[in-house]
Amino acid sequence: MKEIARNLFSIKGLTLMVVSLIFSLNAVAARHYESIDWKLPSTRFSDLGLDPSKIAQIAQGGQFVIVSNPQDFSFWNARNKKLQQFTGQRITYVASVIDAPIEEVRQMAWDIESQGDFSPLLNDTTHISTSGNTRIGSYEQEIKVPIVKLVSDFIVQLNKYDNGDIGMVLIDEGDIESMYQYWEFFPLGENRTLTVLSGWQDTDSASFMYSVLLEAEPALGKVFPVLTMWERVVQFRNEAQKRHPELAPKENDTVYDIRSINGFISDNQAVDINELKKLTQLGSVLLFQTSRNLSHEGEMEEVIQVSAVQYIPLPKAPIQPLLNNFSSLAEYNELTDDWLDTDITEEIWGHLQISAEIGPLRIPVEIYVTLEDMDENKLIFYTAGHSFMHPLFGHLEYLEMPDETDAGTIVELTIGGVVGPKASFIFKMTRYLPFHNVLIAAAYTMLTADNMEDWVVAKVASDRLNRSQETVGDAF
Repeated sequence: MKEIARNLFSIKGLTLMVVSLIFSLNAVAARHYESIDWKLPSTRFSDLGLDPSKIAQIAQGGQFVIVSNPQDFSFWNARNKKLQQFTGQRITYVASVIDAPIEEVRQMAWDIESQGDFSPLLNDTTHISTSGNTRIGSYEQEIKVPIVKLVSDFIVQLNKYDNGDIGMVLIDEGDIESMYQYWEFFPLGENRTLTVLSGWQDTDSASFMYSVLLEAEPALGKVFPVLTMWERVVQFRNEAQKRHPELAPKENDTVYDIRSINGFISDNQAVDINELKKLTQLGSVLLFQTSRNLSHEGEMEEVIQVSAVQYIPLPKAPIQPLLNNFSSLAEYNELTDDWLDTDITEEIWGHLQISAEIGPLRIPVEIYVTLEDMDENKLIFYTAGHSFMHPLFGHLEYLEMPDETDAGTIVELTIGGVVGPKASFIFKMTRYLPFHNVLIAAAYTMLTADNMEDWVVAKVASDRLNRSQETVGDAF
């Protein structure tokens, strides 16, 4: 009887070993993915006719982002395994100077397995296979929002090109059906590299939970994919600084107050205004400035200002009265409901009424703003203590073109701040969203950059037409 029992246990153990081996072999087989031939559907940054050294001067230690004008293209659908036509899509370009040799930055982009060590959104980054200049890998993306954690696996293919660029395309799984990212590297010296990441994802094909996140507030949904790319470049820069502390730029340990903290583009004498204009003609331009330390009401805050930069083909004189009056924001910024000026509030501050949609609910965001004219080229603003965002501060700046034959104006709207203690409970929940330190400022300035030019040009034309009609009427 004991011998029979021993034989049964042996058979059972052998069976378990065979089953385990089969599962192991299936798991290995399941990790084999065929590479695909794919072409970049958009223009490379190096083909946009921009000067890398001038672009580095504009970024000035921060990052600038271009969200391109809408375009149509054909691209690979990873789920259906065929090309698909896409219309009205916007490509994102993120540029930043990374203080490391160009080959090291390039290797960081190629080495997908190590990226989980310094990219908070990525887990389980895995190298699956490499054949020549084609590599296949996987990663898990984790996005934490209040109550919910979105986790999804992506199977991607990386390609290393003869010019040194590195492309990445989705070939399987994922919360979306189509996606790519494309790295370009420009040496600025032996140990400085202008690094540009361009990319796009088909958010229309997002899975249910990801769609809920993107569609809860359409304005935030627009900026969220942009911020995932911005965060990726920032983490590459931070990792390079950890590896090469001797090359990292000296940290700005200055402590600012709410009036001195503003970073103006005109403060940077090396900025090429004509190059800045070129950027704005490609799409909406955002500049994420370097973080600054703010001391306010006994508290210390680290704040990143976000600037919307737009070229308007009109002289400063007709533009300034329209934009200095914050009532114009309600005309072209979809997050803005109204502006109540000081003659209505009977206070030193005006009331900027903003609201955000969270599903079927519209959540008010009350901002109480004091406007101060500095000079003919600038307007600064900051909030009162009972604002939902407090401290919040920023400015409008008007830069005339250096070429006398160009009568246009560069307009910059900059915002930075944190959620204040007087905010509603629901609005305070934004502190737990990804990119909470820049999310509100980035969304608001992106909408501003998208719509400012068209609204101002149309408004100036309308006002001129009305004045001419009044003049003709007076003549009769």
